[in-house]
Amino acid sequence: MALQKFDLESLALLDGGRARVVFDQLMRRVHADCEDRPGLKGARKVAMTVELVPVAADDSSLDSVDVTISFTATIPKRRTKSYNMRAERGGLLFNELSPEEARQMTLDMAPRPTPVETTDRGAHTKQEEVANAG
Repeated sequence: MALQKFDLESLALLDGGRARVVFDQLMRRVHADCEDRPGLKGARKVAMTVELVPVAADDSSLDSVDVTISFTATIPKRRTKSYNMRAERGGLLFNELSPEEARQMTLDMAPRPTPVETTDRGAHTKQEEVANAG
């Protein structure tokens, strides 16, 4: 193949088309993250860096340039919500139902009331009357 001018269009041809493949993969990754977390407003970035290293000739003039292309993708970090945890000797304690305050009592922590036995004298008397009527 004849010499070609290096530009944005010919970039896709370098290294057997690998530059284009890598760029497309990274674009799919950041697009998938946008679909997965549309409420997260942080920017997703795909960056291409072109590194040029001059190669000098014997007379110190420029003979050629070694060119390397690298790609990076930046996606916002994945995080949990913040939990306030109570420090105890045995470790850190948290309450899933109250993540903002570990000492907050929640309904699942409240003592259960003990059932109170009641007798319904009116129903008992009615049953006796029905039994006696028969």
